[in-house]
Amino acid sequence: MHIQRVQTSVGFGYNQQLNDQLVNKIQNAGKNKEFLGTLLKLNTLANDTENLLREAEKSKRSALLNKLTDLFIEFKILLATNVEKMFPNLHYTATESASYMEEIANRKIQNPDHWLCDAASELMSSIEEDGVTTKIMGILPAGMTIEEFLAKQGIAPIANNSAYKETGVAATKGKDFVKEYIPTESAKLGFSTLGGMKDLKKLLNDRILTALKNPEQAKLDEIEYGKKVPKGILLYGPPGCGKTTIIEHLSAEAGVPLLKLEAGTLGSKYIHETSERIDAAFDYAVARAKNKPVLLFLDDADALLMDRSLSTSGSRTEEMSSFLNRIQKAGDSNVIFVAATNKYDLLDEAVKSRFQEQIFVDLPDKEARKSIIKLFMNGRSKGRELAADEEALEHIAENTERFPIRALRMIADKASLEALNDGRRNIKAEDFDKIIAESQNMKVRSNEYKTKNDRRPIGYNFR
Repeated sequence: MHIQRVQTSVGFGYNQQLNDQLVNKIQNAGKNKEFLGTLLKLNTLANDTENLLREAEKSKRSALLNKLTDLFIEFKILLATNVEKMFPNLHYTATESASYMEEIANRKIQNPDHWLCDAASELMSSIEEDGVTTKIMGILPAGMTIEEFLAKQGIAPIANNSAYKETGVAATKGKDFVKEYIPTESAKLGFSTLGGMKDLKKLLNDRILTALKNPEQAKLDEIEYGKKVPKGILLYGPPGCGKTTIIEHLSAEAGVPLLKLEAGTLGSKYIHETSERIDAAFDYAVARAKNKPVLLFLDDADALLMDRSLSTSGSRTEEMSSFLNRIQKAGDSNVIFVAATNKYDLLDEAVKSRFQEQIFVDLPDKEARKSIIKLFMNGRSKGRELAADEEALEHIAENTERFPIRALRMIADKASLEALNDGRRNIKAEDFDKIIAESQNMKVRSNEYKTKNDRRPIGYNFR
């Protein structure tokens, strides 16, 4: 199919700026010509129907107006859905709904059955919600809710608009079983504040991060090379090596929400209720992932996803089936399920098969240990002199082999206290030597945490 170069006069979207951005993307896409051609045809249908709607409104032909309204909204939703898939960074749906809201306000339309209100309502229903505090892009001043905006314009809330309702009983209930990760000031910077782990960062960037940051390129990579974003990611390895921290920084680096499953709240003494809670938690994640991918994270996964052959409990089998079913479907709903465990061999085999990406997170190697200690010391004014001393960092790294990241942090904290208690002086390498000698019991053998078949570890320490 041959596609003519799109002229900027063609109306592709109600908002002119959005129209220009989308036309420019189509002109420069160079791929997926058949799909883009279909979008253009669908856009023409939507625009022509909208023009007829406006004419019917002017001539007060109510019967025709009612028929065209349903047809127009079907075209508009179908168009918006596919534009979102192809060009998610444009936020087409949110911007279009904002434009309709603006016209509603300018025309002082207070009839909730008006076709513009219907169009705005249907479009807003597909926007990621946060109760009534959702901000419609480009229209609402900072801090103003939709209801406040409508009230200021003298407009009654649009009837039956899901933007003012919860996304469903299950999704609402599911919020009780997850905890949203709020990045700290350092974690907001992402991988730049995560010491060492160069190979692991490179792997995560190639397999996951690039796709989350640039979904359009990810779509093209899938079409041209079959490279798919993993629906499930499993991090495993020795305790205290930063598996949870890695996921937190991945979330901050990608700019996507991280929802942590609260394992303690999922369990119930009542039959079937644990499975219902698992479903509700996934439903909530799916509701949050309408416009942007969401990471759903389960730490200590072996506690909930243990090998079924090790348990005779019927409820355990039911819970496992719920997880297996939802993990499989989550990826189709923009939810990436992430899990971490120190006990890989205890995981159910069927669960392992759901993780397309399985990453062994090993103990930090020498270079990683240097980076980690340097990071810890740079965060303390009395440690910055040590952080700039390469020879001292090299010495500390040499003496901390087989120490996990958690232990390195504890050693750094105790070494800092040595300097504090000794006249509030600068922290020295000698302080580390004393604490390291007292902490030999914190060393870990990483081989104990590898898989039974001794697969080659993927991470930042290749041995």
